[in-house]
Amino acid sequence: RELITKLLVTAKHLNLDLRKSIRSKMLLNAKKYPVELCKGKAGKYTKYSAETGITTENQSTIVENDSTNITTTTPQMTNEEAFILEIPILCSEIETFATERLWAKYHLPRNLVLALLGEVGELSELVQWFGDDENKLVDELLSVEQRDKLSQEIADVSIYLLRLATVTGLS
Repeated sequence: RELITKLLVTAKHLNLDLRKSIRSKMLLNAKKYPVELCKGKAGKYTKYSAETGITTENQSTIVENDSTNITTTTPQMTNEEAFILEIPILCSEIETFATERLWAKYHLPRNLVLALLGEVGELSELVQWFGDDENKLVDELLSVEQRDKLSQEIADVSIYLLRLATVTGLS
């Protein structure tokens, strides 16, 4: 629970909607890992680049007309509260993604923790030199592409954390 809270605080500081970031990353992951190519196989998405066209250089989640399916907030509900309510739905969607690809045998707690740590490292690499000046707006400091990379990395951390919680039976 504490890590989820920290992710929400980080997302808020970066002016990101964590639910939207996760859903956008899940859509990109579905393109990177098509069921018909990777069912029952472990491997990096670059293994399928010839078929998917997705490489290390073209992984944007930027969408012009975004129709990402997220619960609408109300004036009485913050994005953070809406995220908490949506956790069971997100966990189910992540589980379905893994199940369709027959990845349960790779999603052991140890493997998920190691993957989570790798993603935390990637997120840390992007934010380590931001500084602590809260008077500067993140939107003013970052390009659209940089915000997209941050959104993807915070989504990756969240996805692995939610998957780990599901696999270990934590609520």
